Amino acid sequence: MDPQDPLDPLDPLEDADDEEDIPPQFYMTTFIPKPAWYDLGTDEAKAFLQNRVAQLNEAFIDEDEGVIWAYRYHVMERAHEVDAVVLLWMINSDEALEQLESTLRRSDVNDYFDWSVIGGPQNNAPQDILGAFLGTLVPDGEGDENSES
Repeated sequence: MDPQDPLDPLDPLEDADDEEDIPPQFYMTTFIPKPAWYDLGTDEAKAFLQNRVAQLNEAFIDEDEGVIWAYRYHVMERAHEVDAVVLLWMINSDEALEQLESTLRRSDVNDYFDWSVIGGPQNNAPQDILGAFLGTLVPDGEGDENSES
């Protein structure tokens, strides 16, 4: 038996190109309901959420992929209190990331929620997600003439 057998299952070089060695990406999403969300009936709201969750779950290939942490909190939004939700996602595939991005771009999601996303490989989100997040920080334009560079 040759100790340098290329079929040796313990050979560390054999797994070097394996996709499992690629670290997962982490994204944190925040959803703040808009008034249109509260105008939905309970059955409509449940159906909407079930459909969006099913759409996302179809893209998750690995068992440990998807939402790995969630938090609900109250926030004041234009003089009324609403429930907001933060979700931490672990994503291991381009397919799942593309599905999350396309779900966030849906017009009905944007009708019902303000949202933001941070995260990605080594904390560098893809340009469109990062732009969407940073877009939430843009001032309304009041007082721009007094701003310093």
